[in-house]
Parts: sequence; structure tokens; C-alpha cells
Amino acid sequence: MVTLGIKETIRVALLQEEESGQLRQKLAQEVPLLRDKLVLPENEPVLALMEFVTNYVESVPGCLHLVTALSKEFGFYDYAAPFLHMAEDYFLQPPNALPQDGGLEALLDEAFLAHRLLEEVNDHHIRQLQRPLVPLDMTEANIIVHHLLGDAFATSLEQLVQFAAGQLLGKEYVWDQIRALPGSSRPDTALISSEQIMGPKHSIRLRLSA
Repeated sequence: MVTLGIKETIRVALLQEEESGQLRQKLAQEVPLLRDKLVLPENEPVLALMEFVTNYVESVPGCLHLVTALSKEFGFYDYAAPFLHMAEDYFLQPPNALPQDGGLEALLDEAFLAHRLLEEVNDHHIRQLQRPLVPLDMTEANIIVHHLLGDAFATSLEQLVQFAAGQLLGKEYVWDQIRALPGSSRPDTALISSEQIMGPKHSIRLRLSA
């Protein structure tokens, strides 16, 4: 299964991070700036950031599995498959614009692309059909990672995702086809939040503007 390949990629990256501490050192240097955007614990903020990053990256296979299962159950897997394959490829065949070292920092970039792609698809569906494709809400977690990556780089990744999603969803006839899918008439279900996916223990939050 593709998700097993992703899980193995994550496992190797976590081992590399244990040995090198590369991402941990980078986050430690950025804590003062991050506090302007994020609410971090006073004690051991770097540990909290590392736990958040690890949970965020490790949540990708579960999210892809959930979308696959729901799309098959409700009869729209053929439609969802291109997005799933694209998200998988972000991990297994990263775009050239991303670092190729396979470390945890690189995987954070790839996880951001995968999660943002699913979010972008959901946003398109909400605009067109007044309902998401799948009941996933990773918005807050994705914004937090945007800040961790830095605005310039994260924005370039956002543009990559928006272009890719737009290529598949930008044509008007697509929405007539979607409305005809069996799953389009299923009853709405409560959104699954990033806290439910990543666990309630992570203590990183967005800092609200005054």
C-alpha cells in the first residue's frame, strides 16, 4: 500500500532527526519570532513544537486513508483518486522545489502540501456545493505550519497547491459531474478537527490578533 511507503518515509525521517537534531535547532532559533504568531508553552517550547510537527507529519497517512475509505463508501472514489494520488506523490516523489534530503524538515514541507491540497479541495466544494468533500478541518494546523515554514516559502507552496487543485476543479462541467455522484447527496456529518486527528495534547495555538 502507498500509505505504508509514506509511513516508512516518515519513520526514516524521524530517525534522521533524532541523530541530527537539525529541525530542532532551527525551531529553537526561531522561537522568539514564532511567539509573535503562535501561543507557545513557556516551558520547553521547542519540545512542544517538535511534538506538533511530528503529529502533523504522522497524520498524513491517516487522513489519506480516511478520504479513501469515505470516497469508496459513498461511491466517489474515482473522482477523489487524482487528489489522493497527488497528495501521495508529494511524499513519494516530492516536487523539485522542495529539499530532497528526506529529513523531517523536508517532510514537513511535503505534509503541508498534502494537507493543504485536501483543504483546498474542500474549500472548492464548499464554494460550489455548500458542503465539504470530506469532513476534515485542518485549517488551524495548516496555518500554524505556514508560520513554521516562513511566509515566503509557505506562500509559494500554497500557490503550487492552488494551481494543482485548480487544474482539476476549475472547469464548470466538473461540478455537474460531482452533483451526479452518489456521495454528493449523503447527509452532512460533523467536521473532524485537527485536534481530533493529531490528538488533544498538542499545545500550539494561533495567537489571535488584538
